[in-house]
Amino acid sequence: MVYQPTTTVIRGMMQTSKWTEWVPKEIELKITSSLVATIQTALNQDGVQVPVVFSIENGENKNALISFETSMDNSQWSPITRIQYYMFAKKIQSSLDRVLSSAVAYYNYSKGVYGFDIVETRVKDSSLITLDQTLNDTPSIDQIYQMVSQLEKQVIEKNGKVTGSPMVNITRVDVNEVYTQVALPLERDIAVSGGFAIKKMVLGNLLSVNVQGDQSKVNQAFEATKQYIIDKQKSSPAIPFVIYNTNRLLEKDPNRWISTINYPIY
Repeated sequence: MVYQPTTTVIRGMMQTSKWTEWVPKEIELKITSSLVATIQTALNQDGVQVPVVFSIENGENKNALISFETSMDNSQWSPITRIQYYMFAKKIQSSLDRVLSSAVAYYNYSKGVYGFDIVETRVKDSSLITLDQTLNDTPSIDQIYQMVSQLEKQVIEKNGKVTGSPMVNITRVDVNEVYTQVALPLERDIAVSGGFAIKKMVLGNLLSVNVQGDQSKVNQAFEATKQYIIDKQKSSPAIPFVIYNTNRLLEKDPNRWISTINYPIY
C-alpha cells in the first residue's frame, strides 16, 4: 500500500528512468517495457532472467497498491527439481519483496512522485506590505529588487520592522502583460501611502517547498505543487509566492539560490 492517489503513483512509477533512485543497488532489475499501469521487467536472480510484471491499482481509501507477478511452470519437473526450484522461487520472492519495500518507501513521500519535498504547513506571516505593477514582460532581477528597495524605504519611513525575506509573485496575464507583486512580512501593521498596501494573510494552511537553483528550477517546483493540489483535490484561496531567501543580486551563481514556494490551500 502506498498512501498516495493511484494516479499519482502511476505517474511516478511510469517515469522508469528514475527507478535507479530507489531500486536496491544489489538487485539487478531491467525494465523491458511499460503500459498504462504496468511495467514489465526482468530480474537477474543467480544468472537466471526471471520475467516480472509490476502493477499499480486502486487500494482502500483512494490509496494505491503496488504488486508484482511472476510464474514458473513446474508441471514437468521431478519432485527433486521442484524442491530446488521452490527454494529458488523463495529467493526470487525475497528480492522482489525488497523491491516493493523500496518502492513504497520512495513513493510514499512527495519527492518520489513530484520531485520535490512538498510540505503541508501553516501561514506564519499575517501582515505584509506590498507593491505591485504590471509590466510588458517578465521582470528582471534588478526590477524586482528595485521594488524591494522601495518597500524597505517605506517601512523605515513608517517606523516598521521587516521580519523576513522578500516575497514575489509573477503572473503572466497576457502576451504583453505580466502582473508582478512584491511583499515584505512585517512585525505589525503600519500606515502606508502612495502605491503601497497592507495585506492581511489568513493564518490558514499552506504548501511549502524549499528549492535550490535558478528560476527554471523554481518553475518546475511550481508545476509540481500545482499537480499536488490537483491530486489531493485541494483548492487555493490566494495567490502563491516565492520567498527569495538568497539575495539574487549579491549571489551571482543561480544554482546557489535558495527559494521557498508558499502556496495557500484549503
